[in-house]
Amino acid sequence: MGEIKSTLDIVLEKTKNLKLSSEEKREQKNKEIEGRVKGLLQKYQDGLLSLEQFNNDYRKLRNNRNLPDDTVVINEIIARLDLDQNNQTLLGLFKIFGITSTAIESIFNDYKNAYQSAAEIRIEQLKNQFAKNHSISGSAVVPNLMADEQWCKDVQAIRVRFEEKLIREKGKLLKDKLEQ
Repeated sequence: MGEIKSTLDIVLEKTKNLKLSSEEKREQKNKEIEGRVKGLLQKYQDGLLSLEQFNNDYRKLRNNRNLPDDTVVINEIIARLDLDQNNQTLLGLFKIFGITSTAIESIFNDYKNAYQSAAEIRIEQLKNQFAKNHSISGSAVVPNLMADEQWCKDVQAIRVRFEEKLIREKGKLLKDKLEQ
């Protein structure tokens, strides 16, 4: 009677003579490093690691993997920056790597101010429309901006404008760091 083999046994048997090229090994190493860096950053963002713990763990990883520079972690931090989230924890990491983030912080602040200002203007417009068209007014009237098509278009336009600025600044920041 024949032996029953597991899927793992079959895969191992068929791949026992395969060897990775040096480029494939390098790619595999880079993916592993990126995965570890992403994991450290996620733990830091989730509050599971302090800034000091993150720095210690990252330095150990960098030394163990003989990383020539901080490009991988800086790229990942920059990729995680987003207009619609609180970026303070990520921006705090820039200090570890000697990066000044005032230009990016300014973009985030300007975006929040533009969003808030546009929201206040649109709310006032909607209240005036309700009063004029439906005779509904008073302090209890609170328009639902997310249900307003015009507001969604306005927000998208604001986001696109600031996203372009953020992308330019991210590129500049990365270029400046790589030139150091």
